[in-house]
Amino acid sequence: MAAERIEAERVVAASPEAVFGFLSDLDNHWKLTGRWIEAVSLADANGRVRIHGPLGLRRTARTSVVDASPSHVIHGTAELSGGTRARVAWELNEDAGGTAVRLSAEVEHAALPDRLLLALGGRAWMTRRFDKILARLDEQFG
Repeated sequence: MAAERIEAERVVAASPEAVFGFLSDLDNHWKLTGRWIEAVSLADANGRVRIHGPLGLRRTARTSVVDASPSHVIHGTAELSGGTRARVAWELNEDAGGTAVRLSAEVEHAALPDRLLLALGGRAWMTRRFDKILARLDEQFG
């Protein structure tokens, strides 16, 4: 399977330093996720999240922050049981209106059930979730 990329972009009305500062506190991420993603546990740069999908689907992922470059990028990983792995990134770039933020996930490997879910609308569903997460991020600075 070729790597599958899911992403959303939005200009947030705040400086890159302010956005990075907010995102650097992992507890703040739960302010962005809405009802579809819940924190199961969080310790330092690692955590477990439960993703609630349509039709009662649920998946639990182990997450970790891999590296960060202040005011520019935060890289992490998400691993689901069964072997599905993705690289996740928050990319921040200065913009006249504040900060252009790109949230992306690149699925490096998807187990068969997850490949099917992505093909049957999961990719579009995740893209909509990412759009909503970025809208909530913008609201934090409004």
